[in-house]
Amino acid sequence: MKSRWHASLMIKVLGWLFLHLLVLLIAFVGFVAWQLGLGLDSLLSGAAGERLRAFGDAAQAVMIDKSPGEWNQELQPLATAKNVAAAIYDPAFPKQFPLKIPANVIHRANHSLPPGPEPVPEDRRGPPLGRLPGSLEGRGPPEGRGPPRLDEAPRPTALVAKDLQERTPAAQAVFLLRGEGGDGYWAGIHLAFPGRRGEPIHHHLLLIRSTQLDGSGMFFDIKPWLWGGLGVLALSLAFWTPFILGITRYLHRLRVATEGISAGQFEVVLPSRGHDELAALGHAIQAMATRLDLLISGQKRFLGDAAHELCAPLARLRTGLGILEMTLPDSEQSRLSAIDAEAAELATLIEEILAFSRAKNRPAQVRDVLLNPLVREVAAREAATLHITFDVPPQLRVAADQALLTRAIANVLRNAAIHAGPTAQVCITATTHANAVDITILDNGPGVASAELPRLFEPFYRPDRSRSRDTGGCGLGLAIVRSAIEACGGATSASLPASGGFAVTLTLPTAATAEPLA
Repeated sequence: MKSRWHASLMIKVLGWLFLHLLVLLIAFVGFVAWQLGLGLDSLLSGAAGERLRAFGDAAQAVMIDKSPGEWNQELQPLATAKNVAAAIYDPAFPKQFPLKIPANVIHRANHSLPPGPEPVPEDRRGPPLGRLPGSLEGRGPPEGRGPPRLDEAPRPTALVAKDLQERTPAAQAVFLLRGEGGDGYWAGIHLAFPGRRGEPIHHHLLLIRSTQLDGSGMFFDIKPWLWGGLGVLALSLAFWTPFILGITRYLHRLRVATEGISAGQFEVVLPSRGHDELAALGHAIQAMATRLDLLISGQKRFLGDAAHELCAPLARLRTGLGILEMTLPDSEQSRLSAIDAEAAELATLIEEILAFSRAKNRPAQVRDVLLNPLVREVAAREAATLHITFDVPPQLRVAADQALLTRAIANVLRNAAIHAGPTAQVCITATTHANAVDITILDNGPGVASAELPRLFEPFYRPDRSRSRDTGGCGLGLAIVRSAIEACGGATSASLPASGGFAVTLTLPTAATAEPLA
């Protein structure tokens, strides 16, 4: 069965963060689209209007001392610098505009200027210095011709230009729209030139066209929005990241603590975390660990004390059986032998319980132990009938309590002799890795079901409930192995090799590092 993919809490929270930012982005795009739907003219009330006004003022400055026929040529450097097209629109000759103008732009342009010249206020009238720039009034068309064109007006003198520049009103952006059919984006800027004394103000319209909405930064400047979005992103990450890291880091510590509890390590210390729900969970885990430590310790003490108290009456019982054996006739000896066998089995059980209790409760005397001779000595004493091969480096040393390590290896070998048979083949190997030594004892027996592996080291657990005490033991052999190895600061595991059989691995620190293994 395929395992389902599970995302970590950090990934989930980050996902919600980016979803939150995505919602903000969609809301921002929707707001901009709604604002643009009201008309691009709405942008003229802000920075776009100021930028267009500045462009118009710069255009007036270069046009003021030039004749109308030179205006479009003088505007080209300004337009090129902004990457746009710009020219003066003449309502009388719209087809003479350098660019093709969409109909909707022509309509707006024709309605963006006053219908006629505007009288000059008294305070803005200048001395009679000559003809106005672009002044077409009073110049009646020659006979047989239409209205005069812009390029037919004379160029003003420098003195006239200086006076006009001092009295020229500021430019004003009047419209911004998109050409119909997607024909670019167009802006109209109102330019006004004052006339000489008594003459009206003459109005002109400067058209600007851009292929993009931003108009090279004049129509719509995206940089402030971009920097604003990045700022919102940075602030969101700055506020969310410590919160996310704090939660995930504390949850990681809770997970490590609970894994330690499940492995029998009840000394749990968690950092303080205020009074939120995670802090309450941490306090509950510490309280649970303390309570479990008391219960397990009490259980072990009870088993040890009970086994110890049973030794005396059992010794007296076996003594009585020995005396009774000498007095009973031969016909009754078989019954007495059965009672004596039960007493011997009870004595073995008590001895196992005492060994389990001592392995868990007495402090280990960890020393440097030369592994090869110890393994061979235990194998010769406990499994003389087994066919054992050794692959243990001669100079390999481990940090362990020699008595506990001897007991653990002896229990594994006796377990192999019971389940794999007295003539089973056993291989003992030792390998080093990352300041640790793995001692693997592999037999060619039938093994166990894979589902039973996690519980093999539990006290009084026997995989096959139908086994008798003669074949299945009392269920304390591997439990004593784990208790002895953990007391030395190591770890135990069982596995089913692909080649068959059953393997028990004892992991111990090397002699150079006597610290307990995680």
